[in-house]
Amino acid sequence: MSLPGTGRAGTAGANAPAALPAAAVAPATEPSGFERLWSLATLYRNDAHPILQELKLRGRYHGQYHWLESEQGDARDWEDRRSRFGVDARMFGKTIELRLDAQSTDGFDPWYGGLVDAFLKWKPSSAFSLTLGKQKPRLGYHDWLQSTNTQPTFERSQIFNQLRVDRAAGAVAEGAIGRFTYDFGAYSNDVDREFGGFGGGASFGGGAGWDFKETLGLERADLRVHWLHSDHEAADTVLNRYDNLFSATFWVEHRRAGFVAEAFAGTGTGADVAGFYLQPTYDLVPERVQLVGRYSFAQGDRSRTAHAIATVVAQVAVAVSHRDRPAAVTHRGIDLELGELALPIARSRGRIDRHAETSPLEQGGPLGGRLRGRRGTAT
Repeated sequence: MSLPGTGRAGTAGANAPAALPAAAVAPATEPSGFERLWSLATLYRNDAHPILQELKLRGRYHGQYHWLESEQGDARDWEDRRSRFGVDARMFGKTIELRLDAQSTDGFDPWYGGLVDAFLKWKPSSAFSLTLGKQKPRLGYHDWLQSTNTQPTFERSQIFNQLRVDRAAGAVAEGAIGRFTYDFGAYSNDVDREFGGFGGGASFGGGAGWDFKETLGLERADLRVHWLHSDHEAADTVLNRYDNLFSATFWVEHRRAGFVAEAFAGTGTGADVAGFYLQPTYDLVPERVQLVGRYSFAQGDRSRTAHAIATVVAQVAVAVSHRDRPAAVTHRGIDLELGELALPIARSRGRIDRHAETSPLEQGGPLGGRLRGRRGTAT
């Protein structure tokens, strides 16, 4: 929801329109309790200040409970999936952005689990920006580069988790020129809880995109492709499973419906892997009740393994939007950065697994008929 705009002060001229009757003027909307609460996260805002225009807190908590009964055994537990706290700052005419974001661990023991994002971004125009620091390598426009606050499924896709991609210290140049977008990045593969020792190999790559929503007459229509190459060293801790990674994303939305098709591939250093997922969504009640379906497929050449998953997720959420932005359901937890709240009320999920062969797809062990997740990984 948004507040009605206020007119600019000035002298009424001869051609100025007549004033509306008092009854025709919409009354100002009183901010809700949640909006007043989220506004407390903004510690400072002054667009007229020459150095610091905005300073605000950011935070997130995602918790999830699992329950499993099977012939191999039973399991049930609560996981503190993501718990983060940090700050955002905008400076020098909002051309410089600073982000510092730390995370805790599952069970909050230890309390400090490392830095998630820690970077400076210089954006003199929409056509060019330069980001330096710990950040996401550019790959997988939907499944990886989008925040988990906007992900409608419990976790990212199985094929993406296979690639061993995580945040890394590096530099990224990117921008948008008309309908065309581009990015180029270079990253260190030696990463620890902070920035790493820069003693390992390096990765570099680029991507391009095209916005064709006007061509199709849709609210959103994006096509993105990315490539990432890695040179490996013994000290590498991320981006060290494949020599080359590829992704292609097709993402459309219109009114209540949406659809994403995203494919990934990894080649080199042994067995290659490829896979994709198809994800339709439909808002049964806009920004309140959403139906999500996902079909995933992954295959590795050396193990000759085919692993397919069909998932349907019915999700009910309550969303409270920031009054200066459109409402957006964040699905899990609280995001102080956006000033939004989303509380999951209920979810149901059905899954169908199909295995052509129970052989190793994940290096180091078989899938064994179940999805491998990265417990506690910052995503």
